[in-house]
Amino acid sequence: MSNKRPLSARRILRQSIKCLLLCAAILVASCASHRRAARSEADTPIATDNSERALARLVESLNANRHSVPAMTGKISLALESGGKNASIGGKLRMKRDDVIQLSLVALGLLEVGRMELTQDYFLLFDRMHNVFVKSSYADIPLFAQNGIDFFTFQSLFWDELFVTGSRGKMPEKRHFRQSLEDGSVRLVNDESRQVLLTFIADAADALVRRTSFADKRQSDRVLIDWQYLSYARLAGKPFPNKMQISLQAGGRPVTAVLSLKDISDDAKWETRTNVNLKKYTQVSLDEVMKRIMSLTQ
Repeated sequence: MSNKRPLSARRILRQSIKCLLLCAAILVASCASHRRAARSEADTPIATDNSERALARLVESLNANRHSVPAMTGKISLALESGGKNASIGGKLRMKRDDVIQLSLVALGLLEVGRMELTQDYFLLFDRMHNVFVKSSYADIPLFAQNGIDFFTFQSLFWDELFVTGSRGKMPEKRHFRQSLEDGSVRLVNDESRQVLLTFIADAADALVRRTSFADKRQSDRVLIDWQYLSYARLAGKPFPNKMQISLQAGGRPVTAVLSLKDISDDAKWETRTNVNLKKYTQVSLDEVMKRIMSLTQ
């Protein structure tokens, strides 16, 4: 006879909030300053393919594979791991092109316990269990402000697109990248940002970005965010990533999230903004949320 006790509703809710806070780490983990100097990877020579025409064709193919549908929605299964601690939860991912990204976390299959909402103007973290929220601009995070990391950056990450920071979603050109071969794939590097080295691993055969990473230019082996696309479904006739693995350093501690999607559609009939009842919910600082995130990863 098993001695395992079923999870209580309260414990499930605690796990759900843990997921929400670790999701926030994906957005703001790189707030931590990078003070140790190291030789920049941007100064390291890369064995490049001298074919400008081949590079141009690849960039054009990756851009052509972008989705043109104005919206997407799908059910999610989210699993997170940090410091030997694990949490998982369901929910929904909703996106509208150039407008909003909403990640809702749902406990017990019906109760929304938290939401992360990104727009061009702000990002919002909403904790229904503790009646608190964070609402801030990208300019409030120095690394984001100094390197052009904004809503459009995260939009391209979720939609699996080639991009450069600070371009506000504009399709990049071959001049933005250096190219080399890596294990049969093509490695595209953009080093135009002040502190961030942006690298894409692309599959030239199917014109898909398989991996995107941000590294600290002053400490080349320090990867801030590593975003891998593990499998694909179809959305409006084109591949759309239905399983993504996101790894990052949250205050020096690794956090890994695996986001799986199902029932993907181009449904656009949903509210694009979260209204916060200021009589019921208290606004807290980004620093306070970061402290809570760090306590979960210890």
